[in-house]
Amino acid sequence: MKDQNHEQNHDQNHEQSREQENEDSLKIEGRNEVLEALRAGRTIEKLYVQENINDGPIRTILSKAKEAGCVVSFISKEKMNEMSETHRHQGVIACAAAFQYVEIDDMLARAEEKGEKPFLVILDGIEDPHNLGAIIRTAEVAGAHGVSIPKRRSSGLTATVMKASAGALNYMPVAKVTN
Repeated sequence: MKDQNHEQNHDQNHEQSREQENEDSLKIEGRNEVLEALRAGRTIEKLYVQENINDGPIRTILSKAKEAGCVVSFISKEKMNEMSETHRHQGVIACAAAFQYVEIDDMLARAEEKGEKPFLVILDGIEDPHNLGAIIRTAEVAGAHGVSIPKRRSSGLTATVMKASAGALNYMPVAKVTN
């Protein structure tokens, strides 16, 4: 009975640890997205690479990961597919520190530092993560100083948003404001 309770507590603690890990980190999936995260200096806690893939883009990612001091694990395609949230990992998934939201004042300061008039994209009710990612990508290309999303009735910053933004989320400040 004691061993059974110990195993049950261990399983519960492991499950809580995995839930906490999911809350505290962001999965970045796909070759371009991971490479952009590394180029942007984003803190990558762990990099997962599918076994038996060693083409040019993967070698470039591994080189950048080594420079950044990332822990790299090579795993099977099956395990990679299990881990994937977007199901479009392209053989690479990075677990990065959770996205840090900024304040609107930070975006205004960013514009001031560049000597530009503030250009902010203010969103409301964008619940589809693909749309949010596409908007962030467009805002970054258009030269916006930041994107504002509401706390409620809006998609948060997820792996799908990162994938849809094609890495632009690494460069675009996002504020989460009260509706």
